[in-house]
Amino acid sequence: MLQAYWYITKMRLLTSLAYRFEVFASVGTNLILMLASVFLWKAAYGGGIQQVNTLNLQDLTTYTILSITLSSMFVCGVQDTIYYKIREGQIVTDFYRPIPLFACYLADDLGGMLSALANKVLPLLLFASLFFGIPWPSSAISLLLFIPSCLLSYGILWLLSALVGLIAFWVMELGNMGIVKDSIVRVLSGSIVPLWFFPESVQTVSKFLPFQYTYQTPLGIYIGTVGTKEALAAMGIQAVWIAFLFILLAAGWKRTKTKTLIQGG
Repeated sequence: MLQAYWYITKMRLLTSLAYRFEVFASVGTNLILMLASVFLWKAAYGGGIQQVNTLNLQDLTTYTILSITLSSMFVCGVQDTIYYKIREGQIVTDFYRPIPLFACYLADDLGGMLSALANKVLPLLLFASLFFGIPWPSSAISLLLFIPSCLLSYGILWLLSALVGLIAFWVMELGNMGIVKDSIVRVLSGSIVPLWFFPESVQTVSKFLPFQYTYQTPLGIYIGTVGTKEALAAMGIQAVWIAFLFILLAAGWKRTKTKTLIQGG
């Protein structure tokens, strides 16, 4: 069974490596976004912006670099995969596979993430190091806690995308729903601007939503804003959100797969 998952992951990895132009375009776009964001923070701090949560300019520079790097690595294409397969009628073939449907799509996205790690993350970190210096973690413990927190973050993001993709089985046309979901995640996750700069009311509400645990939690751990005890507690919350979203996806899939309607068939 594991060989089947690895085969899907490997094929996606090899396929992604073949599209060089897409890789160069993505790296270039993210690099421009990184430069613009960092220089914006420098201008803001140069204008006398008040420090929030003891964040200094170096912290925000590292935060921004790592945020853009993670966004390029977190491949969650399951919602688009499901949508296009349903629209083209190819989902029928996936139903006949001897492995669970969503496990198959997860293996595919993991292959994309491994490809992004080699093709996008490393060049972005190299350019960032040349322009702004190496974005070091605040401590070795922060780095050790950052890695599992990133894995948990990816789990939350992927399950959210899978839930949106599940809707395609019912409505046949997702429209801009995926784009809306991605925009909400980008804003409420602290990916663009850390939620520490938001009003207290927004920060309070965000604690009861999964979004801030996708970007701000691991990035806060990396730059040392989130201490060791707080990091462990936050990772516990990340695990709870993964369990909740997984149960929600499993329940939705159990109901959905018996009512699947394929366009054109």
